[in-house]
Amino acid sequence: MRSLFVLVCVILAPVAYGQHLFSFGIKGGFPLTDPLPDDTFNSVDVVTHVFSASKNYVIGPMVELNLPFGLAVEADALYRPLNLTTETQIVSSSLASRLSVDVNSMEFPILLKAHFLHTPIVKPYVAAGPIFRYVLSRVQYVSNTGFALGAGVDFKLPLVRIGPELRYSHWGSDSASPAVNVSLPPSNKNQVEFLIGLSF
Repeated sequence: MRSLFVLVCVILAPVAYGQHLFSFGIKGGFPLTDPLPDDTFNSVDVVTHVFSASKNYVIGPMVELNLPFGLAVEADALYRPLNLTTETQIVSSSLASRLSVDVNSMEFPILLKAHFLHTPIVKPYVAAGPIFRYVLSRVQYVSNTGFALGAGVDFKLPLVRIGPELRYSHWGSDSASPAVNVSLPPSNKNQVEFLIGLSF
């Protein structure tokens, strides 16, 4: 019973200090790295070049639970298309083909944020936590779990809070699939994104 009381006090502490317990908003930006490396596969009479032709964008809703001592927990649901471009060249002729598709993916980071340099308007922070991913279509072999690190600044304005952030994600190993070694490259485990959050 005592531990439950302490937990309730910790959760409600932001309200007692005049802060909102929850904040909601939207987060968007663009990746600085490609999801797939530039790779070439050679067979007897065909050369296949697979790469990402576009870094695309990232966007989705966010929610943040404000805790005491400058801490917070942020959860995002970010939509990110992963581009996969395949160029096929027949060695014995000039015939070539090019196919470029965007593969739908969703990323779900859950980050613990620690703010420092507490001023009324500017609050820098660092963040860390697990990240999960759901991918459709041709690149389902990419890892679905990883770990994210971030650093940014919260700017508190009269009606909105703006938070630019640089986020690094390290994904686990791809799932074992024979197709990866034949026509599809392994995914880049290290990803970097520039994001901006707007919350209320």
